[in-house]
Amino acid sequence: MSEDSNMLMALKNAWAGAIAASDPVRELAPSVAALQEATPVTALDLDAYHRVTLAQANAVMALRGLIEQLQRLRAKT
Repeated sequence: MSEDSNMLMALKNAWAGAIAASDPVRELAPSVAALQEATPVTALDLDAYHRVTLAQANAVMALRGLIEQLQRLRAKT
């Protein structure tokens, strides 16, 4: 495999990871949107919110880092 094909595969995998990590956030969206103003913070599943948003943030940052690396490589050519 060439370096270009390896980088393309890395981009595809990182992109797929970012999309997959977004699914749990999307799944929680209706329940978060349905929260009533009177809902006490103690009733929220903050651990779940933290877990899914952290996973999404990590996946997106990994994708962003890869894209920035590809931009630097492209600038060298």
